[in-house]
Amino acid sequence: MALGRLAVLLMWWWTACSSWAAPPAPDGVTHERRRWTQADGAPQQSFRMTQTGDGLLWFSSPAGLTSFDGVRFRQENKVYGHALLSSSIASVLALPGGRLAVGYHFGGLSIFSRNGVHHYDASNGFPPGSVTSMALDGAGVLHVAVSSALVRLHDGQWQEIGRDSLPRDMRTAIVFDRDGTLWVSVNAHYYARARGTDRFVDVLDADDLWLTTVGGIVHTVLRDKGLVRVRLGHPVEVVKMAQPPAQGPLLYAGGMFDGPGGSLWYQRQDGVARMVADGAGVLHPMEVFANNNGNGDAPHSGMVDREGNLWLLSFEGVERYRPHRFRRLPTSKESFYWLAQRGIGDELWLGSMESPVLRLGADGSRRQTAIVAPQALVRAAPDHVWVGSATDLWEIHGDRERRWGMPEQLGKTYEIQAMALERGGALLVSIIRQGLWRFQDGRWQRDTRLRGVPEPTPMSMLTDSGGRTWISLVNNRFGELTATGFRPVSTSLGMVLAMFDCGGRLLIGSEQGVTWRDGETLRPLRLRGGAPIRRVTGLVTDGGGSLWIHSDDGLYRIAPAALRRFWQAPGEPVEAELFNFEDGVRGLASQVRPLPSLGVAHGGRLYYATVSQVGWIDPATIGRNPRAPDVLIQSLHSGGRDYDAVDGLALPARTTSVDVAFTATALSMPERVRLKYRLDGVDDDWREVRRERGAQYTNLGPGSYRLHVIAANEDGVWNRTGAGLHFVIAPAFWQTWWFRLACALAALLALALLYRWRMAVVRRRAEERIAARLEATMLERNRIARALHDNLLQAVQALILRFHAVQARLPREPELQAMLDKVLGYAEKLVENARDEVLALRQPPPCDELVEELRDALLKATPEAAALLDFATEGTARPLRSETAVEVLYVLREAVANSARHAGATRVTVRLRFTDEALQGEVGDDGKGIDPVVARDGRAGHWGLVGMRERIARVGGALAVEAGAAGGTVVGFSVPAASAYA
Repeated sequence: MALGRLAVLLMWWWTACSSWAAPPAPDGVTHERRRWTQADGAPQQSFRMTQTGDGLLWFSSPAGLTSFDGVRFRQENKVYGHALLSSSIASVLALPGGRLAVGYHFGGLSIFSRNGVHHYDASNGFPPGSVTSMALDGAGVLHVAVSSALVRLHDGQWQEIGRDSLPRDMRTAIVFDRDGTLWVSVNAHYYARARGTDRFVDVLDADDLWLTTVGGIVHTVLRDKGLVRVRLGHPVEVVKMAQPPAQGPLLYAGGMFDGPGGSLWYQRQDGVARMVADGAGVLHPMEVFANNNGNGDAPHSGMVDREGNLWLLSFEGVERYRPHRFRRLPTSKESFYWLAQRGIGDELWLGSMESPVLRLGADGSRRQTAIVAPQALVRAAPDHVWVGSATDLWEIHGDRERRWGMPEQLGKTYEIQAMALERGGALLVSIIRQGLWRFQDGRWQRDTRLRGVPEPTPMSMLTDSGGRTWISLVNNRFGELTATGFRPVSTSLGMVLAMFDCGGRLLIGSEQGVTWRDGETLRPLRLRGGAPIRRVTGLVTDGGGSLWIHSDDGLYRIAPAALRRFWQAPGEPVEAELFNFEDGVRGLASQVRPLPSLGVAHGGRLYYATVSQVGWIDPATIGRNPRAPDVLIQSLHSGGRDYDAVDGLALPARTTSVDVAFTATALSMPERVRLKYRLDGVDDDWREVRRERGAQYTNLGPGSYRLHVIAANEDGVWNRTGAGLHFVIAPAFWQTWWFRLACALAALLALALLYRWRMAVVRRRAEERIAARLEATMLERNRIARALHDNLLQAVQALILRFHAVQARLPREPELQAMLDKVLGYAEKLVENARDEVLALRQPPPCDELVEELRDALLKATPEAAALLDFATEGTARPLRSETAVEVLYVLREAVANSARHAGATRVTVRLRFTDEALQGEVGDDGKGIDPVVARDGRAGHWGLVGMRERIARVGGALAVEAGAAGGTVVGFSVPAASAYA
């Protein structure tokens, strides 16, 4: 505490002394400081760090070797799959070719590469003792300081150097400066050897055991001179620091480090400072980062990584200093609620509630105005600006500056909320709690167009390029101020705080985001990824055509191409880049005024204002990280075991799940790194990492797999080559191809047997059903036969006998007798046919006599067709099933009878075809034909055709009735062989 108060006193004394050089103007550059401690897994008591070609940081420590990818510290017991010789690590250094040199506290050194490892100790020429320091010369040759000697590795052999020109005391540190001079610290005494020589020269008795180079020059601390620069062959040069000379090197008593972009950083008693030299070469602090934990926070070594970040090591943690993309304007810490808008010409007008408005020129000029506490600003022309303050209305037109008070009718002063210029030149002014006013020709007049509107004080106003004036009111009201009043447009946008005319299109910024008023349609702007835009307070476009949106989450930038796509397809989400606290955008914009919170000035610089600060960025020169991150697959975990991530990794049988850890080495903004992965044979497309940097897969079977991982840095620069890991899961014996083939053959055999058994069952059941059906049919036929014989035939016989009796008594009239003889002959023929039918019902004709019996049956059934009938068969006649024979007989007989009785035919042809596939029949005539409708549906009240179709269908066949090719009618049917033949 006493030391801190002393440091503050010294700083005050320094700033009060007029004899010191004036400090340089603040450059506005700010850095993010990030600190990792033991709670984050950071190494403790680490003395050395380095960065290998894959982007990983490595830290040496008595507790072991630690790697860092920007997100996670990993305690390593292997490097590239090869084990360390000890867990007590003294020094690390990255070597060309992706190699890593590791020096041990208790002797020995290892050089690791992805192809193998070389261990060195006394057995192969490496000197005994602790490895204290390592360095590379301009040719990439490794030099190592061991507590007992100084050696270099030449053609695979260790050579001792400085044996004759260095004392035998402990070598603490070595370093090469920009001249190629090799420096050695031997018990805090500095020796140097010029490039091309063999002997070391005694240069300096220092107070520091370690060697530090800044800008390629050795720096150290001397008790009588403070910080000095040391070059071989040159006098010691005192570094001029901005502190009281009489007090000596009290404030800047620590080390000096190279920083990002050539900046200089110093360790102070109160923390770490970024220094900038003034015109006299005196270094002044531009940023100071306080240390609060004593010596544990004091850095002792530093390094700039390949992305331009400064890393500092202390005894209790690791720190990173990263330059922000946004710069900060120097503003008073006592001022709040900033307004930053373009004023006259290309000037930036800057002011706050407690400070007057400054006119800042692009050339660095500053002009203070009399305007205090600005609330709103509107540009009437490049040389004409209106500013509304807490108490007055100001007009600056060229070199003329005029001030008007608030309307006298108000009786007291009220603050201005918003302003807009109407078409015609009238200035619209919204006054808190007093509604809308017009100011023109030096006179105030209340605007009556909001009369009757509740709470009529506009919160924001804009007159667009078409001359239409838009206003927002509390309670989420937004609409147009017309010539006669207020036309509401929406109450669903939330409170509208900013409006912007974007090339003739009205954009509305509100609590709900950004909305485009497209005609009478409100079209919300949605971001890709679904993130909401929260509370928009500013909208502008820069010189390149990008749209910038100031929200509570930071500043969104929408590129011109994405903006054009939004105009064309407003329903599609747009790609946007977010700049937030990580880029230097800090604080929230004012909730009420001054608004808007974005402005463009000074040749295209974008300025944002919050309650507590003002910052800017040049959109044309935004700092980007062009380096794509390296992708590293670190390990694979499965079955409770960790495996090294080497290609061709063989996993044991019955492995079903794997957990692969990978990372990407982008150290500037690791939180914005994007990682995607895909497993061949499992994933159809890339998956994106959400939280942990890894991938988990379950339900994997045996086989060969390859995992691909790609990554992009914070600026979307992709490493699409990425990294890959090939691994194989061995099959269990039941997962081998021969076992599966055997199972498949067994399953096929089982299916074949099952099929045969099933077919036998089906055939047996079909035969049983057919037998039962035939038995039922025979019973029915027998019943019908009995009924015909006992009833119909007996009745007809009795009728015939009566007719004979009547004939015997009739007078002998030849004509009558002949008629009766003919009728009795027909009746006797009917009885004969009926007997044949009864016989057919009871005893179907044998199959081998079917053809002849069919012919006889047809002739008997249709005696009138005897002269017309032509009966023929084709193929070898086969035995038919009894049921089929009966049905076919009926169908043929019915068809011949129809041709003889109804068709007026002169010829009737009957054909039976016996083929291997089916029994086919056909009855054709040359008669007058049949109506197609009747052929298809039958005739109402007649059942002949219907009965024929039903009989053929009953035995599994099909029947068709159609016109013959040469006229007449053809009745054809087909019965499958399985149903037709016995």
